[in-house]
Amino acid sequence: MREMRQGPLRLLPVSLKNKLRGTTLIEMLLVAAILSVIMAVLFYAMNAGNLSFNLSSARAELQGEVRRAMDWIVKDVHQTVNWEIAKVANNPNSSHIKFKQVTGWDTVNNTFLLSDYYVEYTYDAAQKIITRSGPDPADPAQIKTWTFNYIDIPVNQYLFNTLDSGGQIVPLNATDLGTSKQIVIRIFGQNQVIGGQNTTYNLFELVKIRNG
Repeated sequence: MREMRQGPLRLLPVSLKNKLRGTTLIEMLLVAAILSVIMAVLFYAMNAGNLSFNLSSARAELQGEVRRAMDWIVKDVHQTVNWEIAKVANNPNSSHIKFKQVTGWDTVNNTFLLSDYYVEYTYDAAQKIITRSGPDPADPAQIKTWTFNYIDIPVNQYLFNTLDSGGQIVPLNATDLGTSKQIVIRIFGQNQVIGGQNTTYNLFELVKIRNG
């Protein structure tokens, strides 16, 4: 009776008791190893999922910004005349255009009537932005500034271009623009994702301007 009170393990031979203890320790180590592998797989899956989500979000944000910039520029350019953009005083070049928009037609002088306010686009390579300055479409008397981010024009590429006499794309200049009456807009965008990856998105548009 005294042996029974010391527990059932005391009734087993010493060799069998050691075997049982050893088996229990091995099982615990095996379980711990399996749990470690499962946790590592889950951690990797979560990181991969987060990276994929961040990449998708950054790509969507970048595409939206590039498209927004292109839509604004194309819409504004369609509302002016060729000689207004090509005017030397407005300094048209590969990173800058400035012009007044058409508001009507002067039947006396047979020419376009232009707004009192300028629309101006400037690309800042250091800050990687395009800035639009001009009248608010909702209230033309109010001058506002819009900024388009993640714009990264590569070296030897240009935001504003035109066509030369041979039909080749060249950086925007008053002489060739006055002849071709076309602007080639090239917007290159790049957005960095957490983790060091980059996503890119580019748009190109050929815009024919009114002859004036």
